[in-house]
Amino acid sequence: MAWKFKYEKAEQAKRYAQTHQKTVEVAVEKKVPYEKCDNCDRTAYQKAKEKCDNRKIQLEKKYKNMTAGYESLMFLLAWYSIATTLFTAILSPVFLNDCITFFDTIGKGIVSLLQEFVTGADSFGQLSNGISNSIISGIVYWLIVAIVMGILFIITGFLIIGIGYQVGKIYRKYCWDIISIMMAIMSTAIVIYFGEWIKSVIPINLIVLLLLVHVVYIGIRCYVKDWQEERGY
Repeated sequence: MAWKFKYEKAEQAKRYAQTHQKTVEVAVEKKVPYEKCDNCDRTAYQKAKEKCDNRKIQLEKKYKNMTAGYESLMFLLAWYSIATTLFTAILSPVFLNDCITFFDTIGKGIVSLLQEFVTGADSFGQLSNGISNSIISGIVYWLIVAIVMGILFIITGFLIIGIGYQVGKIYRKYCWDIISIMMAIMSTAIVIYFGEWIKSVIPINLIVLLLLVHVVYIGIRCYVKDWQEERGY
C-alpha cells in the first residue's frame, strides 16, 4: 500500500501546483535596429569601412591582373612547347614511323571489327533462307542484317562512350591541372628526342609507351589523392 500512498501524495502536489500558480515578469534583452543619432558625429566606422572596401577592390584588381598575366605566360609556354615538340616529332623518323604504325593498326582493327559485324549480321540474315518466296526472303534478309548491324553499332558506341566518360571523369577529378599538362608535354618530348635510344633498350611502339606512361601517371595521382583525402589533407 506504500506505492498507493505515494501516488496520492503526488496527485495532491500536482493539484496544489495547478491551483496556486502566479505570474512572474522576467526581464529579456531585445535587439533593436541601430539608429544614428542626429546630434553627434559617428562617421568613423563608415570611413574605415569605405577605406577597407576600396583597398579590397584594389587588391582584387591586382590579383586578377596577376592571374591573367600568369595564365598568358603559361599559355605561351605551353604553345611553344607543343609547337616545338610537334615539329621535332615530324622530323623524327623513328617517332613518325611508330605514329604511322600505331594509327594504321587502329585502322586495321576498326576494319576487322566491321568485317566481324558484317559476318555476324550475315549469319543471322541466313535465317531468311527458310522462306520460299525469294522477294520476301530478300527483304527479311536485309531487314535482319540492318537490325543486327544497328544493335552491334549501338552496343559498341555505348561501350566507347561509357569508357571515355569514365576516363574523362577520373582525369577531371584527379589530374585536371597544370601538372598534368607539363607531364604530358615533357613525356612526349622525351619520347621524341630519345626515341631511338628508348627503342634500342625497349622494343615497343613509342605511342604505346606514351599511353602506358600516362596510365601509370593517372594511377599514381589517384592513389596520392585518395591517400590525402583519407588523412584529411
